[in-house]
Amino acid sequence: MKATDKTIILIWLVLFNAFVFLHAEEIPSDVTQFVRLGHLIKVSVFRNPVVDVNTKSILSSGQLIREEIVQMPVGSGTIVSADGLILTNNHVYHMEDNIQYDETTKTLILAQPASRSMLVYVLRDNDPLKVPEFHYIADPVSVDEQHDTALLRIVADKEGNSLMDQSFTFVEIGNPFSIKLNEVLTIFGYPSKGGDTITITEGKFLGYYRDQRFPGLDGFIKTNAAMAPGNSGGAAINKKSLVGIPTAVTPPTLAGSDLGYIHPITWAAKVMTVAKHKYSLETPAIPLTWLQSDHNTDETHDSIYVTGRIVSAQSQKGVSANVIIAREDRTLAQIENLHLELQVINTLFMIQRLHSAGLSPENIAQQFQIPLDEVHSIIATKISKDELSPDTQASLEGEFFYQFELSDDNGFFILSVPRGKRVKLYVIRSGFYPIEKNLSLKTGISQSTGIITLFQKQ
Repeated sequence: MKATDKTIILIWLVLFNAFVFLHAEEIPSDVTQFVRLGHLIKVSVFRNPVVDVNTKSILSSGQLIREEIVQMPVGSGTIVSADGLILTNNHVYHMEDNIQYDETTKTLILAQPASRSMLVYVLRDNDPLKVPEFHYIADPVSVDEQHDTALLRIVADKEGNSLMDQSFTFVEIGNPFSIKLNEVLTIFGYPSKGGDTITITEGKFLGYYRDQRFPGLDGFIKTNAAMAPGNSGGAAINKKSLVGIPTAVTPPTLAGSDLGYIHPITWAAKVMTVAKHKYSLETPAIPLTWLQSDHNTDETHDSIYVTGRIVSAQSQKGVSANVIIAREDRTLAQIENLHLELQVINTLFMIQRLHSAGLSPENIAQQFQIPLDEVHSIIATKISKDELSPDTQASLEGEFFYQFELSDDNGFFILSVPRGKRVKLYVIRSGFYPIEKNLSLKTGISQSTGIITLFQKQ
């Protein structure tokens, strides 16, 4: 081989390696923002519980013989603000009671959360090869079941000392709809398969999930980066920015290579709106241009989050009330009639779908607490489009008529309605005079109506 040939090959190798380096995702120098999350669990052991032999349901726990509090890591999270906001999945935060019965030993084990707070494990010396340590306690700020997102805030160290004034390093968020096909995604998290240390995997952006059979899943980011249970709630990084939350993987029953599914960071818009408008917290800004991307299939593409707080004039405290935001060309009576008709139609469709899926009429009657003959009648009912009112037809086809919500115990509410429209807001609570006011919706991400005061009837 000639010297010139060797020189050309050497230059080509150098350029190729530089190309690979430039297109690889650089690992951040600070990885303390990528945290592990856990629960404090109360484990109770009972002897000789009473069990229904037919349904296997527990009728009586029996005699308590042992009880202890244990720490249980369950998933991952990412610090997204200097004041310690942590973004994760709702299914990481929300833990159901777990019951296990051993028929051989006649013992019952009950595991349940001992606190609404979560444990935060961090790499205190910023060494990704070490096991993170339990160091902080985080309280929930907002959870959103629909988007499977949760926002927590670090409030204390593990001893319970307040940390409200501490500043944390955090990850900037990025546009999940500007990623180019086949670009690199880096996943940070704590999958159970990876032991107790942080696991960093790399894969490609494979596009967005689309499937008319499962419209609720539309919009997921697809990747071939290795993910497993425990990665949930963690970080998907592209060009040093947090673009999504790793949430799910393909079921093991499906043939072919495994794929990972990631929630776009924009799916956190609702929990961040609650943090901003209910608690006056500084949250990462999500530009409207991101939401208006053609790739965003979520409600945020066309809708704005409207918030407010209902208070009693007498006590000046928040109260729970029905809040309705409806189009201005319909009366409240028309909206109430539409709501009733939609409830009937949706119940009918649900029962028919359950029966088609194999649920017996007897089980349906028990589940819905309605007479069996009524279930048979519903299953046999065929509704033509002509039998429905024009508003019901239009509503079922996606046209906006109203949204409603019961405000929480503090009076706070959040509703998603089409942005840029003129609407009416109604607030209704028994024993109080109803409120009706006109609203002009803005074109942003969120809008606050402020405090709405209700007066008691004399």
